[in-house]
Amino acid sequence: MELKRVLGKDNRHAMEEVVRLYGPDALVVSGHKVNGKFELIVAIDIEADAALIDVPDSELTVDEPKAPAAKIASSSFKKVLHGDDAEQLVEHEPSAHDSMRAKEIVDLFREEIQVLKREIQETRKASAWHMQMANPQTLTVWQKALMDHPMPSRLRTLLIDSLADIEKTDEAEAQLHAILNEGVSAATELPEDISGTHAFFGPSGSGKTTLIGKLARMATDRINPERVAVISYADQKIGAWNQMQLMASQWGVQCYRANSPDMLKTVLREVADFECILIDTSGVDIAKHHAEVSQYAPEALIHLVVATEISRSSVERLFNEGLAWDSVNVTKLDESNDAWVLLDAVLQHNDIQLWLQSSSSQLNRPVKLLNTAKWIASIIESVTLETREPQADQNAQSEGRQENESVSTLEFLTGLRTKRSGGSDITQEPAF
Repeated sequence: MELKRVLGKDNRHAMEEVVRLYGPDALVVSGHKVNGKFELIVAIDIEADAALIDVPDSELTVDEPKAPAAKIASSSFKKVLHGDDAEQLVEHEPSAHDSMRAKEIVDLFREEIQVLKREIQETRKASAWHMQMANPQTLTVWQKALMDHPMPSRLRTLLIDSLADIEKTDEAEAQLHAILNEGVSAATELPEDISGTHAFFGPSGSGKTTLIGKLARMATDRINPERVAVISYADQKIGAWNQMQLMASQWGVQCYRANSPDMLKTVLREVADFECILIDTSGVDIAKHHAEVSQYAPEALIHLVVATEISRSSVERLFNEGLAWDSVNVTKLDESNDAWVLLDAVLQHNDIQLWLQSSSSQLNRPVKLLNTAKWIASIIESVTLETREPQADQNAQSEGRQENESVSTLEFLTGLRTKRSGGSDITQEPAF
């Protein structure tokens, strides 16, 4: 069977054209309007090829598929602009990268649903939940604020229980600072003294490339730029390689690209005598790339880069799947300070150190050591406390207003107003 397309100004004219071309026995598959005309899709029989009749199947051959002419012309044009490497990237790699990225998005969505289900179950079992349902009046101002603020239930229960016997607001806030700061550790190595091999991992859009660009610029203040190298490993995101090249040319450092473990091994051998090597990785398939970098660059320090607001599913994937991190670096601090999910993940892994912070996407704004006390203070400030004094004043005004209204209503209903005149004589006259 073969499908044919017939157009007419309406259905009747299209059917007449089908009968004229293919006869009254033509099979109409579908019909609908297209650009003001009516289109019919017709299935017709293919005429037999006399040259192929009675030919054994073993003698039949299939022609090899050929690349379209437009594809070849487009490739040659890209070759002129970007060279052979760019041509191969455009033709072969984006499809695999896009499918991998789409698969990861679906997996993240599923993980997020599972995390939310577990979060609901944990919340129902938490002692703080039962305390609120039993007698919410016994909760202090900070306990109520923590109960209403979105955060992981495990951390919420821990903090609310720690404030059980503290009534004063200032003392409760100081207790929160003490508990959270005690469970967080930070690295003290200055970013301007960076040297050796470092690999940075993290979700797409977390700011890995920008962080590496800032570190490369800071390294050039102390090291010869020709002894500093940045490597883009398995990152097929559109524009990522161009961004890396632009930053490298701006600071005068060496820039390399590796799309496979063998290429990474070759590049690392090429830059073995460099003083500072920074490896940028893809935001997809992090566990696989983590294992490959650990295998071919065992001396490298492995760093995790995450934004301030990170989803629970990302935390499960990055912190609870056996991935080892030498440090955690926080970016986009200028966009949000509600980082309870990230703080809870760090508190659950005592072996993880916080290292760098980045608050801007501008390369001329250097990274800094993360001030954990200040960071935790900004997180605590995101909790909104309930004020009680204005409510009390409002209740007092409301009570006074009700009392005044009760007197005037009584006078209106009786319709009489008493008036004392001349000693004990009392006269009554209408109030109207």
